[in-house]
Amino acid sequence: MGTATGRTMAPAATVARLRANRAGSPALAFAALAGAAACVILTIVLASGHVAGHGPAALAAAAFVLMAVWCITHRRVDHTLVVLALYLGLLDGYIKLRTGSSTVTLARDALVIAIAAGALLRGALTRQRIFLPPLGGFALAFTAVVLIEIANPSARGLTASLAGVRQHLEFVPLFFLGYAFVRTGSQIRMALLVIVFCAAVGGVVSYIQSTLTPEQLAGWGPGYREFILGTGNVSGRVGFEGAGTVVRPFGLGSDVGAGATAAALALPGMIALLMTAGNRVRWALMLMSVGVALAVATSGSRAALVTVFVSLAAFALIAAASKNALKAVVGVILGIALIYTAFVQLGPDNSTTKRSKNITPTKVFSTFSSERGASVNAFGRLATDHPLGVGVGTVGPASRFRRTTASEGLNSETQWNFLVVEVGIAGVVIYLAFVLRLMWLALTRVRRIADPSLRLCLSALAAPILAMLVAGFSGPTSASVPLAPFLWLVSGVLAYWLVTAYRTDMDPPRSQGPA
Repeated sequence: MGTATGRTMAPAATVARLRANRAGSPALAFAALAGAAACVILTIVLASGHVAGHGPAALAAAAFVLMAVWCITHRRVDHTLVVLALYLGLLDGYIKLRTGSSTVTLARDALVIAIAAGALLRGALTRQRIFLPPLGGFALAFTAVVLIEIANPSARGLTASLAGVRQHLEFVPLFFLGYAFVRTGSQIRMALLVIVFCAAVGGVVSYIQSTLTPEQLAGWGPGYREFILGTGNVSGRVGFEGAGTVVRPFGLGSDVGAGATAAALALPGMIALLMTAGNRVRWALMLMSVGVALAVATSGSRAALVTVFVSLAAFALIAAASKNALKAVVGVILGIALIYTAFVQLGPDNSTTKRSKNITPTKVFSTFSSERGASVNAFGRLATDHPLGVGVGTVGPASRFRRTTASEGLNSETQWNFLVVEVGIAGVVIYLAFVLRLMWLALTRVRRIADPSLRLCLSALAAPILAMLVAGFSGPTSASVPLAPFLWLVSGVLAYWLVTAYRTDMDPPRSQGPA
């Protein structure tokens, strides 16, 4: 919309101040030069085989260091966020399972830190004022609760606590980056396109995996073998049909159903872009839609399937509230038809088709009760026994650093159990209030945006957040990829468009900077 576009451009006074501060440019150049020199030195060390080994591993590590340095020095933060999204959507989960090492996931933290550090450095050199964005209080309050839990008397030690802090806060900087640097319609459409692309590629990989035997997929790497065959008291991620077992694909994620989870984030965006983009983009989207549909139809996860359809329903609801009811209905019908076609083409012997028979309207509640009823009922006991939490790093991915008998007895199979164990009732309340506030803003304020295509795209960004509330009954969504980075980045984007831009429209004289 016209007024919003104008606000994304720096005022004349800001431009003048930036020009006046060109003296800071040599300092920035020096920082970039120092980073490049450090990169060369580290590359030589890596290539020598002392850190990452010889051959492809060393070259990949060197390429990653170059990418991290680029993220620090590149001025267009929206570009570096695209690189981060592609890494998370295409490489993070695969590399983790291919190597069998969870340590490699620190690479995504390095990218987030590099992008945030680069933005802060440039802001400091140009003496730009830093404001707390709308809804930023939720992010700070959640951060404070997580950090306080380090001092919990029941904490499992410093190593586990630091790992626990990471699993809760590693993507929080994306909230502030999304608010500050994703402020145009073209940037939002690019974000949606990247999400669709990652889901489409993951869907193709998920289909390939669905044609393999468990033994063949286990041969992809140590992480795949561990998940397929199972270790200790963790059962293998396979399905049972008759006397045999079948693969439940990972796609490009690190667990079963990751392909469909990515599709749940992508489908609303794919529909919005099909309704608003030009012909060239539409042709590309039609091609990618095949991969997105395959991601759903080969997911092997009932919970992921439910998340997909809740995401579509949420998109229809928010888009209808934003005065795009007809496009929303037509788009959702097309999305469902596409998924149905994929199921039909894969045939009745498809493992996901067989598993989906238990989530029909007449069976979904009984299936949910039998599989997740005990976990949902455990929330009340956990909240009563541990109202202040047990300390971060007790359960979830970070618990591997220090497993204890006490932590193994804590049910963390839902998002809400996971949060109450880790950060107590206060953390649950802050997180839930944050998500519900986002949903309320989306339902009531998207319609105030003048550009109908932008309204539809913002609806597509907001819809999966509602689906995350439902997905939270099947696992810890706030500590998983791609759900966690999506939530924090998109919440920052929505905070700008639905609060700052909304207030500016209502009262232009007071719109001199982020509130």
